[in-house]
Amino acid sequence: MLGFNVMREEPRYRILFWSSFLNGVGSRFAQVGSFALLYLLTESGVALATLLALRVLPTIVFAPISGYLADRFHKARLLFWTDLLRAPFALLPLWAAATEQLWLLYASTFVIASGEAVYKPVRYAAIPDLVQRKHLIAVNGLEQNVTGTVLVFGSLLGGVLAYVSNVHVLFVFHALFLLLAALFIRRLVGIKQASSSSREAFASSMKESGRLIFQVALLRVFFMVMLLMPLANGVDNVLFNLFALDVFDMGDLGVGLIYAALGAGFVLSSTVARWIRGKYIAVGVWMIALEGAGHLLLSQSFFFGQTLLLAMGIAFVGGISNICFDTVLMKTLPTSKRGLLFGTLSMISNSAMGLAMIGAGFLTEWLTPEESAFLVGIAYIGFALLFMAAFKQVDAQKSMRALKKAG
Repeated sequence: MLGFNVMREEPRYRILFWSSFLNGVGSRFAQVGSFALLYLLTESGVALATLLALRVLPTIVFAPISGYLADRFHKARLLFWTDLLRAPFALLPLWAAATEQLWLLYASTFVIASGEAVYKPVRYAAIPDLVQRKHLIAVNGLEQNVTGTVLVFGSLLGGVLAYVSNVHVLFVFHALFLLLAALFIRRLVGIKQASSSSREAFASSMKESGRLIFQVALLRVFFMVMLLMPLANGVDNVLFNLFALDVFDMGDLGVGLIYAALGAGFVLSSTVARWIRGKYIAVGVWMIALEGAGHLLLSQSFFFGQTLLLAMGIAFVGGISNICFDTVLMKTLPTSKRGLLFGTLSMISNSAMGLAMIGAGFLTEWLTPEESAFLVGIAYIGFALLFMAAFKQVDAQKSMRALKKAG
């Protein structure tokens, strides 16, 4: 409740918050509608994986430069134009449905995802400009909870709307929400903001972040985590949709319920994070092993309710793992390098996830979703053992000294 109380004292953040809420709910509507429409037209796991990959791959290009854009240009103006210019593309799936031309759905997905790849980092960079320093902790806590809430609310409502009417209405709502979000954020365009970064400084910082990742032992292990974990996460994204659409034949409503369950798991993970005291790496690795166990159980699902509970549980332990690893990085990375190092690791993570989604599509052509879930569960457990051994080899104090020197 503290985060929501803070919004009363931070009117400018309140504008940003509601703009982002509309943006997020609209995005979830489009996600549910796109997956259901594509599967209706193709019934192809490869096509579904390709669509998922197109939602992730734009971040490979934009993650490293979004911070640069936020430093060089007015953040609120960037957010306004990002929302406004995406609105027409949000309606392209209606044309795809009418003509059965899949490339229109793919084009819409790529453009929308490209806008999101710019929007999210710029929005987070704008928060310190709009919020008093004393309220940053409360606002960041609110941000974590809202991410899961939007996933639950947007996915569930999207699934219900598509079920009682049709998927077309979801794309119309997405376009409307983007326009409304742009109207909200337009009220912040007049606020003065400083810009500082130069192109030369950006290029130099990128080289420095790459050098640190390969020279500091702790970062090398995190590089391995960011490279390998998304391979399993990417397959996950395809599998959960196929369990709803193919295994249990639940259609639009099933997709919405699956993503609502995942969102609920992330919300629950944020509520227990306060009780984690130290040993973040050990807890994070054990949570990965539990994700694997969850997938082994998922491969034996007999009814859809069981799948929803397992999806929630998998997201719950996965969320705790993410919180633990993010906390370690935030505590150890030098302030001057934090942004670009996070951006670089994010680029690596999303590149691996995009490739995994495409590979998962081909995998589901040969294996059933249940068989794929079993293999992913084994992979998670194997990764957990590998990470446990790798982290034990790291001299944490030496890595800390190297990072402190770099800062």
